[in-house]
Amino acid sequence: MTENTKKAPEQKFGDQVQETQNKFINSNYITKINELVEQGLSVYLMQPKTSIPYKGSRGHLSSVNDIKELKRLIEAHGDDSNVGISLVDTGLVVLDIDRHGDKNGFKVLLDLGIKFNLDEEAVEITPNAGAHVFFRVPDGVDVNNLNHVLATGVELLTNHVTVSPSSKIVDKEVAFYRHYGIKITDANVMPKWLIDLATKDTKPNKPMHSAMYSVSQRWEMVLNGFSEGERNNQAVSVSGYLLRINLDPNTAFDVVKLINSRSVAPLPDREIFTTFKSVYEIEKKRRKRGINDRTI
Repeated sequence: MTENTKKAPEQKFGDQVQETQNKFINSNYITKINELVEQGLSVYLMQPKTSIPYKGSRGHLSSVNDIKELKRLIEAHGDDSNVGISLVDTGLVVLDIDRHGDKNGFKVLLDLGIKFNLDEEAVEITPNAGAHVFFRVPDGVDVNNLNHVLATGVELLTNHVTVSPSSKIVDKEVAFYRHYGIKITDANVMPKWLIDLATKDTKPNKPMHSAMYSVSQRWEMVLNGFSEGERNNQAVSVSGYLLRINLDPNTAFDVVKLINSRSVAPLPDREIFTTFKSVYEIEKKRRKRGINDRTI
């Protein structure tokens, strides 16, 4: 065996730089994904700068932690893919603090009297300067019974989440997810205030009439699913739209469930049912009054 044909017996995936279609895969990108796999996390890829899985992928349901399979996927799709990890059966949840337009989840938490130091947590800063904060679920807490919508601009993700080195377009510029603090799998246990928010009894979410979306935006939801941070508002908007165009309620509900299933972070089935039923009751009352209400 010549010197040129020798191979390191335990060459790390992160050390490999593969050439695909005359394009070198960024070694930093591969290294980051390898770090996620080495932590025992399952990874899936999405179309560049979006939360849309590639054709043929089922998003987090297609996530893998096999290095050879991930290498194949990266070679097929390229190093500009967005990256997500599955949270299912990991014992991890993510506090999604949104900052977008007038919405500021950080301020909402402060208004609730909640303060915590991000420097001490496993944190991903999102392209909109929000945060994904990872926590471990304590013993005795069933992740399936946790509330997802905690407050305006504050959600709890339990299925999957987008992570660095992913990016999105913000104000026509490319903005990246950035990881800070401790490793994801070294995340701290959910603090009491978060457990209280996620387990307290809540009334069904009241539809937000100020959440206006155009017809084209609604049909974009049909194709791509609901967006993280806007899922409830978008579910309300689509439900109201389908009912107003006199689609059979059962068919309309099937469409809403289909859209939800295509979302990167689907809402729980019970939450989709409660939301749709609430909009349906509003629509019935509107028709009885003969009011042409277009606020949903």
